[in-house]
Amino acid sequence: MTNKFDAITEINVSGLFETSDAEHADADSLIAKALATDGAFVATGFPESDHIDSVMAGLMRFFDLPLETKMQCAVKAYKTSNPNTYRGYYPLPEETGWTHFAKGKEYFDIGPEPQMEHPDIPGGGSFCEANVWPDEENLPGWYSLVLSQLEGLRELTCVLMRAIARGLDLDPEPFAEASAGRNASIRLLHQPERRELIQNNNHGASAPCKVNLPTDLETLSDGRVIVTGGHLDQNLLSVLWQSSAGGLQMQSRDGTWKEVFPKPGTLSIHCGALLSYLTEDTLVGTPHRVASDGAHKTAMGFFLEPDFAATVYTLENGFPVTYAQHLVNLFPDRFTDSQAA
Repeated sequence: MTNKFDAITEINVSGLFETSDAEHADADSLIAKALATDGAFVATGFPESDHIDSVMAGLMRFFDLPLETKMQCAVKAYKTSNPNTYRGYYPLPEETGWTHFAKGKEYFDIGPEPQMEHPDIPGGGSFCEANVWPDEENLPGWYSLVLSQLEGLRELTCVLMRAIARGLDLDPEPFAEASAGRNASIRLLHQPERRELIQNNNHGASAPCKVNLPTDLETLSDGRVIVTGGHLDQNLLSVLWQSSAGGLQMQSRDGTWKEVFPKPGTLSIHCGALLSYLTEDTLVGTPHRVASDGAHKTAMGFFLEPDFAATVYTLENGFPVTYAQHLVNLFPDRFTDSQAA
């Protein structure tokens, strides 16, 4: 059955990296309009766009390592002898059942290098954990490739932040100040083949591995199922890359879901929740989800964040709040002296 989801708008952002004010204005306007209506757009023409897919293939080499080697970077929850509780490797879940199906992916989290400064609030150390890295001999050049990509995507999003302000006829300086600094993170994801599992579920058959999928699992008209439910990113901007398996969907302001179809040389850009305070709710966090037919997939998420000391939110009583305190207010059980973000 043909997929009936409309595509997210595609915008060539090369004008943002040219000197012509007219080209800036055209791109600014298109970006602001797309984010105000759909909350997202697909970017083309950004620096090194011709090489983005080969770079991502290089980043995904980590998942080809033997499990024993990958576990050297695992977070403490999966390898108790390791000190890292946030940054690092999260292996595939071992249990079967719906949890294994829905969360059947492994991933690796990387932040700024060197690590960020410790915010002076209870549990602040959990914000600024140092990265862990596989041995260079196991992945030659991987360390440099990851950090180069982290910096390149940060530069791209800082340019986009100014473009958003101009497109909305707002002062670009608060946008630049909110995104100044080094705070950002990359998450690399790998999802093994699960196609047979989904096909068996759709046809009412028993899966060979005896995984019982819930009867209320949302199935789309094309046979895919929603494996990651709708959620918001609590940051400024998110940049997503996905392999040819695709599946990423964004929810427009009118409530309809649109598809981010995979295409070489592209990245999808969507609003984090923190843009609302900068734009007086003209832009708000974009709900997104993932649909899957069970095909093998890799993906990357880049998340632009303010520095922890930056003022990003105002409570109803009018007092300013730092980004660090804002996170604690949102997730009081996640940021403690003994547990990482």
